Amino acid sequence: MDPVMSEQVGKNFADFSIVFFNLTKSIFRQENQIRANSLAFQVLIDLNQLSQKGQTITMSGLADDLQITKQQLSKLVNALEEKELVERIHDKENRRQVNIRITKSGQELMHGLRTKLQETTAQRLSVCSSQELLQIEQALEILMPVLDKLSSGS
Repeated sequence: MDPVMSEQVGKNFADFSIVFFNLTKSIFRQENQIRANSLAFQVLIDLNQLSQKGQTITMSGLADDLQITKQQLSKLVNALEEKELVERIHDKENRRQVNIRITKSGQELMHGLRTKLQETTAQRLSVCSSQELLQIEQALEILMPVLDKLSSGS
């Protein structure tokens, strides 16, 4: 591993991520909903990804993943429950263990935001030539497995 190259790639990737986030964050500003840079939004992203895999997570596990206290997570979950975006599920065998999952409404919100992001990104990409679009597609085909590898900790 070349540490200088890793540092340069890390810088370029961070720069790309910041620019892309700034281009798209306005999409996620939904009236009376969730801001894209909030912990509540991160909770919904995490729960939605788990739901797509048919998995759930405990409140403790989610607090650990988000690196926040259980008390902070409880406040977030209370607010999301009020909006009917998540629900708590008590384990049948151990009532003290509480799982949390995204509701159908939460999934619909996340699907709508993803669709809007996709549409807006496509609209912004319309200024690119066919050759540039092909290059972007090829770069994404290379990057997606790398991101999967990074997210799995491998």
